[in-house]
Amino acid sequence: MKKTALAAFLVAMTPVAAQADLLFTVGAKANSWTAEPSGQVDDGLSADSETNGLGLDSDSGTNLTVFFEHPVPVVPNVRLRQTSLEMDGSGFLTADFNGIGYAEQVDSDLDLSHTDATLYWGLPLPVPYVDINLGLTARMFGGEAIVEGQTTGRREEVELDFTLPMGFVEAQVGTPFGIYAAAEINAIGYDGNSLTDTVLTLGYDLPVPVVDLGLEVGHRALSMKTNKDTTDIETDFDVSGIFYGASFAVGF
Repeated sequence: MKKTALAAFLVAMTPVAAQADLLFTVGAKANSWTAEPSGQVDDGLSADSETNGLGLDSDSGTNLTVFFEHPVPVVPNVRLRQTSLEMDGSGFLTADFNGIGYAEQVDSDLDLSHTDATLYWGLPLPVPYVDINLGLTARMFGGEAIVEGQTTGRREEVELDFTLPMGFVEAQVGTPFGIYAAAEINAIGYDGNSLTDTVLTLGYDLPVPVVDLGLEVGHRALSMKTNKDTTDIETDFDVSGIFYGASFAVGF
């Protein structure tokens, strides 16, 4: 994350012995994400099709992030992100969901809400306006998938409640004009399971004194493939779309 302009100025004007006190940064981000689902929620079961599928609609999810950065060697920086994402829809289903057969119009709900806890380290690059961070993320899902027949009332619910460790890489390039671009990826793959979450961001820091206050727009794409050992159903789907929001950071 970019340090505030005030902190950078103070560092330049402060003796070396006192600079460590000025390089702590705390910040937050919030954005709204228009997430469009595609792929399969279970083996042969379409997420978005209304014909032999769940007919899930796009949803405006929210992402809330807080972070803390410091100059202490070895000790990682910390970032927490909460993503709220719940999609619902209806479709005519002639397939099985979690081993239960349907041949009727169904209502469905897919909750992919999750929390990320990331520990990361910034590379000491001798290049201005460029930041690269490497780390580890623990992604904790706390959602569910529900299918209910409109005629029979048959209801099947699968908990999507699991935690995955993921590798984390982030790169950001700034400019003297307040415009910056960033790319972030969290990813893991093992035993037929894979999860990739990519975030591309274009932002602008407003000319506000003392703090960094920015506006951001970007694209987030979440790709998830799991087997029955992890989630009881065989998922293979993507959720992606545009987001827009704001960021705040202050250095001290």
